[in-house]
Amino acid sequence: MEDKLKGRYGFPVAFSMVVGVVIGIGIFFKAKPVLIASGLHPKIAISAWILGGTISILSGLTAAEIGAAVPETGGIIAWIRRVYGDKVAFLVGWTQAIVYTPAIVALIAYYFAFFTTQFLGVEAGPKYMLPLSAGALVLVFAVNTFTQRAGGIIQTLATGAKIIPLAAITIFGFMSNNNSAGIFYTSTEAVSTKPPILLLGMALVPVMFAFDGWIYVGTISGDLKNVKKDLPKAIIFGLGFITIIYVALNIGLLKVFSADELVNQGMFGVAQNLFGNYGAKVIFLGIMISSFGGLNGFSLISTRVPYSLAIEGHFPAKNYFSKVEEKSNQPMRSAGLMFILSMVYLIAMFITGNPDVFGDIPVAIFWLFYSMVFLGVIILRKREPELERPYKVPLYPVVPILAILGGVSIGVYAAISNPKYMLISLLATLSGLLFYKK
Repeated sequence: MEDKLKGRYGFPVAFSMVVGVVIGIGIFFKAKPVLIASGLHPKIAISAWILGGTISILSGLTAAEIGAAVPETGGIIAWIRRVYGDKVAFLVGWTQAIVYTPAIVALIAYYFAFFTTQFLGVEAGPKYMLPLSAGALVLVFAVNTFTQRAGGIIQTLATGAKIIPLAAITIFGFMSNNNSAGIFYTSTEAVSTKPPILLLGMALVPVMFAFDGWIYVGTISGDLKNVKKDLPKAIIFGLGFITIIYVALNIGLLKVFSADELVNQGMFGVAQNLFGNYGAKVIFLGIMISSFGGLNGFSLISTRVPYSLAIEGHFPAKNYFSKVEEKSNQPMRSAGLMFILSMVYLIAMFITGNPDVFGDIPVAIFWLFYSMVFLGVIILRKREPELERPYKVPLYPVVPILAILGGVSIGVYAAISNPKYMLISLLATLSGLLFYKK
């Protein structure tokens, strides 16, 4: 065995990783909760999508500087360590390894199975969903653990395929005249009377869930052939592309149904209205592919997290989890741990019957971690002015400051919306102090 990963992926895989991880199941389900959070005000909902995209692009432009300057396997963990030290980085990595990543992997596997049952026309219950979701987990972890390039190929192909249902709904939605009242029609009986600024912030929280995942492309920076060139390009171009897709899709949806009708009908109702029952089947197939692409991307990312913590010497059983299999050039022991944790979360989702809570808990606190990364760009500029920076964030320090404000505001609004989830996230993060080893 050896303990150093070798670069094997180029820009296409890095770009597809950003798009593939971010454009997953979230976009197919978040239109409804965003509208609800906005008080059924379409203008506020669309504004939230635009604001979310803007914050993500500012964040990507900022994080790309530290990602290129610190091109180490581990992504956000390595960046936080460089700026704030080992203990803070460990807490971020601990949360990512134990709570965030395996829960998201399991959640995507769960919904992949759900969409598969919808496509096949069978009951969406544990009888079919449990073996489908467990089988999907086994497949993606096997591909990304025992092969060197197959996972990247799957990611690239899945990313291309998943654009089809998004493009179809967007294009045909724009052509639709079904919503004769207009896309910005607001039902006076259903709307909220809360202040617009509060509604915008509340709607921003589910929007950012749909955008979440982009920063984790940095986790595979050690796998990229030319990280200093490809990582910033992948984040910037990937997020710009995603923002256009998200805003256009939601405008297209509102061309088909008014806000209150869309909440009642959902994405499936839109697909049936636009394409009929058979056409909706094609859309379901596209969503299945989208889910599988996200599952593949997150499973690849997850395999690196315990490995990154272990090679720094702070993770329990560090000598065990820091090994890289020579034949496959993969951290197989790290991958095995994440597979087991993902399977545990998956089973818990079926036992509780409430899978979404396993995705909601960690997202808000991670935007606070992202804000620490953005602040870290400013700190490193002052602390290490001679550090090689192949890419520098434009309009410095305006862009980093805006990114910080955006990230903190998401955390604040998330705490207002779901104080219990924020508290659980903080407790889960702080529990890492019990296991931290100097």
